[in-house]
Amino acid sequence: MWEAVGLGLAEERVYRALVRLGRGTARECTAETGLAEAEVRAALRCLAGYGLVTAGDAGARGDAAGAGDVWVSADPQVALGALLRRRRTELDRMRQSVDELSAEYREAQLRDDPGRLTEVVRGGTAQYARVQDLLAGTEKELLTLVGPPFLDPADDSLAPMQRLLERGVECRAVHAAEVLAADGGWRQAQRLAELGEQIRVLPSVPVKLVIADRRRALLPLSTRADRMMDSAVLVRHSALTDALVALFEQLWERGAPLGAMDGARIGGGPPAASAPVPAPAPDDALLAMLAAGLKDEAIARQLRISERSLRRRMSVLLGRLAATNRFQAGVQAARRGWL
Repeated sequence: MWEAVGLGLAEERVYRALVRLGRGTARECTAETGLAEAEVRAALRCLAGYGLVTAGDAGARGDAAGAGDVWVSADPQVALGALLRRRRTELDRMRQSVDELSAEYREAQLRDDPGRLTEVVRGGTAQYARVQDLLAGTEKELLTLVGPPFLDPADDSLAPMQRLLERGVECRAVHAAEVLAADGGWRQAQRLAELGEQIRVLPSVPVKLVIADRRRALLPLSTRADRMMDSAVLVRHSALTDALVALFEQLWERGAPLGAMDGARIGGGPPAASAPVPAPAPDDALLAMLAAGLKDEAIARQLRISERSLRRRMSVLLGRLAATNRFQAGVQAARRGWL
């Protein structure tokens, strides 16, 4: 275990023995560890070099040990803590060196063969598999633009994202309002928000996009919804991925945050008994969908009510906000902290 900080098994055993003894001679450490005395003395010299032990005064013990033969262990919390910090600094520097060498390697590869930059992925099955690979390999951050076609509203399709979020990966997504309006779209977005994904909404997004750790990106080659699953391109770390990240960040800044709420309330029912009830605005599900830009037909479908019932709820909401139209309702709701 101590190899991680540059110490071997002999050094670990001798140090542990000296910690138990408080102070002791090489001969006493030999008896305590069962190692050869020469091996113990070599370990003590090594430990002294790391500041984990110091040579004490033999005369203070009143025994026959020669001067300098008594060794005293340093406080493990202090000495080992300093050693760990030093190693961590060295590893950080090594990591920086690896990143620099990797960048140089990629540059050389691209000069020799620019085709290595991209890979065409053909067919929906292959694209789905590549997305799963991207999710599984993401370590720090996942950025996505979510546009039509909306492929799978089933709850089990969220399992890969849930595992990603449980690993502590930061996930941000910009959803097109059209996706939220699709059957199951709003409910799935709310579920992702509950799991920890940060979601913003725009009327539309220019392309479906997945970016893993700002190093790999996957996007369809066609902008037509009926052709998007034909082929996609995987782009490896380069100026192209930097440009795609910049595109995402611009859209993220323009997007409206998606309000997270209890999924039971989206269907118009009461909140679950075990779920905490926030201090809500009236009809906050309706407000969130209005803020996301959904049209009346889509809102009614997501709330599982008729458009006539929706108009009544809209009328009540506008009345409580003293507003005469959607825009004014949004302004008033924002002023009251309801959005």
